[in-house]
Amino acid sequence: MMRINGLNKNVVLMVMICFFTNMGGYMILPLFPLFIEQMKFSVFAMSVIFAIFYVGKVCGGVPTGILLRKWGGKSVGVSLLALQVISMIGFALTTNYWFLCVLRFIQGAIATGLTVFVRSTINEWSTEDNRGTYNGYISSSDGAGMVLGPVISGWMSIYFPLNVPFYFVALCSGLALFALIKIKDNRFEQRSEGTIFKEKKRKININEKLAFYSTVHFLEMSAFAVFLTYFALYATHIMGWSSFSTSAAFTVVGVSTFISAPFVGMISDRLKDRLMICMIGLSLIAVEVILFLAFDQHWIVYLGMLIGGIGGACYLDSFFAHIADTVHQEQRSSFIGNVVSFSELGAIISPIIAGMLVSSFSLYVAFYFNLAILLAAILIQFVMRYKLMKPVYEK
Repeated sequence: MMRINGLNKNVVLMVMICFFTNMGGYMILPLFPLFIEQMKFSVFAMSVIFAIFYVGKVCGGVPTGILLRKWGGKSVGVSLLALQVISMIGFALTTNYWFLCVLRFIQGAIATGLTVFVRSTINEWSTEDNRGTYNGYISSSDGAGMVLGPVISGWMSIYFPLNVPFYFVALCSGLALFALIKIKDNRFEQRSEGTIFKEKKRKININEKLAFYSTVHFLEMSAFAVFLTYFALYATHIMGWSSFSTSAAFTVVGVSTFISAPFVGMISDRLKDRLMICMIGLSLIAVEVILFLAFDQHWIVYLGMLIGGIGGACYLDSFFAHIADTVHQEQRSSFIGNVVSFSELGAIISPIIAGMLVSSFSLYVAFYFNLAILLAAILIQFVMRYKLMKPVYEK
């Protein structure tokens, strides 16, 4: 079987797919408010368009997981990427409010669907010995997209109309679609292997596992959403930073994730203790928050962002790999779909709660709330790790 630097060729193609789709998503993120604003919609209408995207994200995971089990990975992936191309072109062409709402819902569902598709597929292609590493390459592609996407869209907005980046994202999605078509069908056959926590370990039923993973990922997504929503405001109004300095901080996170993700994935594979790596990752994210709460010097905050990028890579690499290690093969795709869909609720609910806290107290409180969320996620994982690691003594 053909290998590229130790990686199967088709895994490399999957990393390319993730890179193109992630870069496209991050390209649109900073330009989207300006694009909608130039259509002269009211503030309320703009808010609805923004919110519908997250409704789509909540709704996208469960059906994708079901379809993966029924149709197979390649059919689902091709369908999602084809819809991505169509929706981006539609967004660039139309000015009809209701059509934009429909397209935005579809884009949200696709965003979650692609996450489920990619993580489920990469987990089926891997074994216990390399699953963390493979997930690391996926996380790395996300970091690369986070860095390059805003840079490219910012450059394009200077020289071209604001709808042109949507065409470019459609092109990126088309390239991802082409890469997926190049992957042979037999690479999507599911494989079965043993799990890290074998039968001698304490058995936990599927509903208990689903509640655990969904709650933890809900909390992690909540913390991430609060950070994304309020860091720019905090940097401007509390630390007195310029918009360039704030953007640079996000770039540091992306570069850190891009570089560190494959390495922390390898560590996860070697240690065989993925929940410990998840807890370490969330702790590193907490360090990031503490550093910019305690200091406003650029280099210290950037150091915190570097640490936070590593923490995010630790968490994501080990979290999805751990699901594959502990959930039976025939249940994985729908299980991941349920977890991802539920977790997206955190991106909706937690910024609203943080906003209420900020309006009642100060911007600082949003990040104390952020730290509380991270601590809760760490404690839940600590309890679950104990239950999974504790042997069952049979008569």
